[in-house]
Amino acid sequence: MARRTKDEAEKTRNALLNAAEKVFYKHGVARTSLEQIARAAKVTRGAVYWHFRDKIEICEAMSNRIFLPQEDVLEHLASNASATPLDDLQKACCDSLKLIVTDKRRQRVVSILMLRCEYVEDMAAIMDRRRDCKNRMLDRFQRLFTQAHKRKMLQPHWPPQLAAVSLQALMSGLINRSLENPKDFDLAKMGPACLAAFFKSVQA
Repeated sequence: MARRTKDEAEKTRNALLNAAEKVFYKHGVARTSLEQIARAAKVTRGAVYWHFRDKIEICEAMSNRIFLPQEDVLEHLASNASATPLDDLQKACCDSLKLIVTDKRRQRVVSILMLRCEYVEDMAAIMDRRRDCKNRMLDRFQRLFTQAHKRKMLQPHWPPQLAAVSLQALMSGLINRSLENPKDFDLAKMGPACLAAFFKSVQA
């Protein structure tokens, strides 16, 4: 009986997060109410409060479902010495862009966080989450470029920090462009092409 109750609670929690994704995407975070999320999930408002303290906590839980796997891949690459750090990093970035194209949940959540989330004072926790994610991503990029630098794989005018900042800006720009104009910008085609040009320019 306890197991069934736990399973039902997890099912309700996932239904709420799934509903929140759709409502946030349609209306934006600031204009979405807990009542709208409850209706979309077909549960009572009380059920929402049983699982989440407020709308911000729902948004945090929603973002946690899509960022961690990507971070783990880069953490693994940055923490383990490789004979081909630039090739590894380029592949990881291409795979990340591919997920934006093929994984509709990831695409929807990233779009919410980048384009449909008003970062005002009560959104401080999510702002901190995004800032922390960016900083850790930058650190991992820099560690991989440092590995390449030590192996004399980087052009002299591309120090690791500059290469890392440039790659992060490129990735952010490509994703943002594709989310703003999905019909006019083919991320599946242009993303890998832009990354290939960038890595060719930094490689010795």
